[in-house]
Amino acid sequence: MNIEKTLNRLFWPALLIVMGINLGLSIHLSQVAPFGEQKVLFVPEPHYVERISGTFRNQIALAFYMKGAQELAYNSAQKVDLLLALFRLAVYLDPKLDQAAFLGGMVTPARAKDLVKAIDLLEMARQRNPGNWRFPYWIGFNYLQLDKFEKAAEFYKIASELPGALPFLKTASVHILSRGSNLEMALAEAERLKAGAGKDKDTNELMDLRILWLQTMLFLEAKNREFKALTGRYPLKLQELVESKLLPELPPDDFGEGFYLVNPGDPKTGYMVRSDF
Repeated sequence: MNIEKTLNRLFWPALLIVMGINLGLSIHLSQVAPFGEQKVLFVPEPHYVERISGTFRNQIALAFYMKGAQELAYNSAQKVDLLLALFRLAVYLDPKLDQAAFLGGMVTPARAKDLVKAIDLLEMARQRNPGNWRFPYWIGFNYLQLDKFEKAAEFYKIASELPGALPFLKTASVHILSRGSNLEMALAEAERLKAGAGKDKDTNELMDLRILWLQTMLFLEAKNREFKALTGRYPLKLQELVESKLLPELPPDDFGEGFYLVNPGDPKTGYMVRSDF
């Protein structure tokens, strides 16, 4: 009992000491490598910190998270690797520290190549806390920024199946796939969601609209290929399908803001039709 009381008395002083040591590591003790005219702060390896952190692991994670948040406010585009290292360490020590994963995986990236590193950080966070829907959602969002629509849809789907996921994730994969090069995959996903909706009236109605929308774009793409077979080129505008008598009129876009050619006249992809909404 006396030992427990002694430990309780020592807890907060020990915590302050540990946080001070770790802040010192990132500020004073380790300005070791030049980066232009700046110094790159040293960040210890996560495995090493995990071994020495003991029962103070979460508090140390918070200290590195706070240091990362502080660094993020100043010239963050010039020190992406440092920020990712700080936030990675924080998440590694405390996988429930969503804020560190968000700042590292969503706020820190400044360029496309940074998104790849951010996805790697978020993948690590997902592996250490597989029940958190936010991590696959953020991974999917980053893939979306890279125009990797199939990967984005894959992770949105994973996120949608985890407890607490936002409702929109359930059907977001269809919209994401419709932005890619394969409308058939988007249509198959919409049909899968409709089949699994059961008696969910709202989902059924939404998927019926999406299916019709996707089928219409596929229909127009087929007509564009017919146009090329007749003229030797893809159309420069959809209205040419009407002018060439392939269609009596263009179908309305009841779901989006109007159908359009993605790459008008392109000899390889000029048939592709999409719709924004």
